[in-house]
Amino acid sequence: MSWRTGARLLGLLLTGVAGSPGAAAAYEPRINYMLQCMGCHTPDGSGEPGRVPSVKATLVPLAKSADGRRFLVQVPGAAQSTLSDAELAQLLNWMIQNLSAAKPAHFTRFTAAEVASSRRTPLVEVRATRERLLRTVVSGPMPGPSGSGPPARGSVGPDR
Repeated sequence: MSWRTGARLLGLLLTGVAGSPGAAAAYEPRINYMLQCMGCHTPDGSGEPGRVPSVKATLVPLAKSADGRRFLVQVPGAAQSTLSDAELAQLLNWMIQNLSAAKPAHFTRFTAAEVASSRRTPLVEVRATRERLLRTVVSGPMPGPSGSGPPARGSVGPDR
């Protein structure tokens, strides 16, 4: 068989696969997690201690506050991924439902509009911002100069 014949057969095969019902599954949130996140956060979301944070215990608490939600959208792996805003919203919703240690009975689902409004604002000091947000979730807001919480060390939105 010549290389041209082989290339034609490969093209026909790929066309057939792309048109098959299973091809759409490649864009399901579970598959997007495998392609975009699992390499660092591991299959179960436990991460790698000291290098990549676990998402198992933090997704639900962070998703309960506006700053936490912005953070989840703005972490570099999410904000800079090739996923569309709608795909990233679906992925975050899937992660909360499938990787969280505590399964939420109800939670506010991420939307494409919410992702689009926060995604392009760069996150500064990722680790410090995450630690501050998690401290706030665990102990409640700490008094800052205005009594509304601690001064932000990293940007989690246009107002900070």
